[in-house]
Amino acid sequence: MSNTTSKLSIVTINYNNAKGLERTLSSVWNEQTYPNFEHIVIDGGSTDGSVDIIKRYSDKLAYWVSEPDKGIYNAMNKGIDKAQGEYLLFLNSGDWLEKESLKNLFSYNFNEDIVSGNLINVEPNGKARVIKSPKTIKLSELMLHYLPHPATFIKRELFSDKRYNEEYKIISDWIFWIEELIFNNRSYLSIDTNISYYNLLGISSKSENRQKIEEEKTSFLKNRFGERFEMDNIYKCFKAIDIISKHKSNQLITSKSMQRKLRIYYKILLFIKKFF
Repeated sequence: MSNTTSKLSIVTINYNNAKGLERTLSSVWNEQTYPNFEHIVIDGGSTDGSVDIIKRYSDKLAYWVSEPDKGIYNAMNKGIDKAQGEYLLFLNSGDWLEKESLKNLFSYNFNEDIVSGNLINVEPNGKARVIKSPKTIKLSELMLHYLPHPATFIKRELFSDKRYNEEYKIISDWIFWIEELIFNNRSYLSIDTNISYYNLLGISSKSENRQKIEEEKTSFLKNRFGERFEMDNIYKCFKAIDIISKHKSNQLITSKSMQRKLRIYYKILLFIKKFF
């Protein structure tokens, strides 16, 4: 189902996740009736039977390849290189589309640069929770949270002169949101419809990667905003406040030092706001 006028390009990356890949491909090809899309699969040279699964769907795919890559964002960038659709959706192996989610989404008449729907997080025990995309975009929101990548549709033209930053191994989609929505002021729309299921066994959800995520975020913020903005320290303060507010909310009211930090960083944020 591929042509140069496709409304959507779905990019699926995979490495040795045959079971997850089967679920992803099935949700695209067996649970959607929306016709105007193409599907691209980038496999990192799997040896677990993934390629056999891809071959079963090969007559439907616009493009697929199985070869070594340099990480998840390198694989995504390979998919971007081949995409022809007006919008891109990154649906990694192990994640899957809600039934008829494409038909439901494209029943809305939109032309924004970035369009985000609801993501359903699925825990290892099978428990599911709907995460709604933010209605509006603010830097303070993006400092602590991501847009739901497997439920967000990005105009391909935003990648006309760039790709995901492969220097960072886990947070490059978050960097993309900061760059495009904050610095480049791209248009954004949130649509309250369920798009996809996200398997919380993914790389960015694993507890052993949390420290790496924090390191990458603080490194990016320091490099992007410069030393004088102290955005890396502001991020750490936001993170601490977020944790305390969830688990020890009374400390926000009673702690004098926390109150001082809040006042200081609020003033800094008001100053930064002048530049955006």
